[in-house]
Amino acid sequence: MRKSCMFIMLFVLIFTGCLPTPTEEVVIHKNEGTLEQQISATAAPAYRVEVPVVTAETNQAAIPAETEEPVEAMPEQNSLRLALGAPERVKETIDGEAVGGRLTVEMDAAVEIPAVEKVPVLRGQVGYEPEKAAERITKLLLGDGPYIRSGHSERGYLQPQIEFYQRWLEALEQKPYGPGADYDALRQNLQENFDTLTQIYRDATGADDRPSKPWTGSFEDAREAFSISDGEKGFGIIGGGEMFSYGAGNHGCTSSGILPDNPRGPRNEEEKEWLQHAVDFANRLGYGEVIPQFINDDDESTRMRCETETGFDSGYKHFTLLPVYEGIPVYPYTLFYGSDTGRQAAGVPFTRNLEQEHVFGTLYNGEVVKFQWNSPFTVTGVENENVPLLPFERIMEIFKRQVFMSVYLDEGWPMTYCVTKVQFSYMRVQVRDKKDYYLLPVWDFVGYVDHDWGTPGDKAVSRALFNSMSILTINGVDGSILDRFLGY
Repeated sequence: MRKSCMFIMLFVLIFTGCLPTPTEEVVIHKNEGTLEQQISATAAPAYRVEVPVVTAETNQAAIPAETEEPVEAMPEQNSLRLALGAPERVKETIDGEAVGGRLTVEMDAAVEIPAVEKVPVLRGQVGYEPEKAAERITKLLLGDGPYIRSGHSERGYLQPQIEFYQRWLEALEQKPYGPGADYDALRQNLQENFDTLTQIYRDATGADDRPSKPWTGSFEDAREAFSISDGEKGFGIIGGGEMFSYGAGNHGCTSSGILPDNPRGPRNEEEKEWLQHAVDFANRLGYGEVIPQFINDDDESTRMRCETETGFDSGYKHFTLLPVYEGIPVYPYTLFYGSDTGRQAAGVPFTRNLEQEHVFGTLYNGEVVKFQWNSPFTVTGVENENVPLLPFERIMEIFKRQVFMSVYLDEGWPMTYCVTKVQFSYMRVQVRDKKDYYLLPVWDFVGYVDHDWGTPGDKAVSRALFNSMSILTINGVDGSILDRFLGY
């Protein structure tokens, strides 16, 4: 039952639908020109707050004469937070009827706002001039050559993957497990992966092998797709500069391009150092500026889902980084709209998502061995140097109303949204009738889902799979609801 539930929820995560037209009038209608009017409005004054520094000299009355202890300066205040009237934290519980079932929203959330004085609306395009990027990155990562087109050996590719699972299985056999540990399910899953890869390895033939050969092309090849190597390390630009990928050697870890389960920051100095290596690596590439987000052990997802220790430390750590523009980060969140059957019952079609800029990869012994930068954004102009924003009180009003109109549940099965963060950030939004995009300020209500389909363990599985997502994304400029999958 657990496997089937996990499959259903993963299926939900991959596919999504447009919001249906509700019977109640929505807060703001999209694509009616209101956003463009707001963007072209007169720029707001900079968000600056003069905070006096309190010292013994400036505030003698506050210091008893008999003490010589200095008075600490007042903490630096976030001027944008003050201008928007946003608290440090919101705590509230609301419930009501959603599409197809009962929804409860439990909010105990920190309100995260970057300390910036301006919030510009930026305009740009996805990708860079790929041939220039290819030449620059080739020399940065691989030196001056000579370069080769890497060959391909199916057995050579499979070998480290097989050894990876073999070491894990051997470690499981030596690890004592306590009562309740889901050892059998974990071992069965690993054994199935090992057997499948071993069989493919046996079936592979020499005809599948392609030898490496000297590279004699030009960097203009990167306009379509480009890959090159020095024999040990290689990288590629895919889709004319819309995705950069890098690989050092052939590593047998289970890297993933989605937000990790149970995302966390560094737990010790070594992890801080490793994550900073990833940040430095990314910033050297020249695509844009990034800051650290998460770092996880390779087996952390398995430990959480299977509720047991894996018995195996692979040595790999996965990371995600956040692109930053004008001091404001871009988050690659997905949305949770509820179940696939709930959306079908509401007449909502599936659609392909628009991926936000997303940077992730894998570290091994502190070295970046896998790296991918999806949808790099190139700023081409500033639409408004400091766009007027809705106050936080208005954002909360919109959330409390719209959250019940933006989820689709199976009839009779209740669900709880647990909001743990309310984040102010940038989101890439399509410009109407153009191929360009805006970077717009948005509010994301981030958290996890407690969903109960009536079988044991459902809530634990839903919380494990959907523990860091945007429950609702609200445009900070005009209050419209933004669909992170569609990009508007």
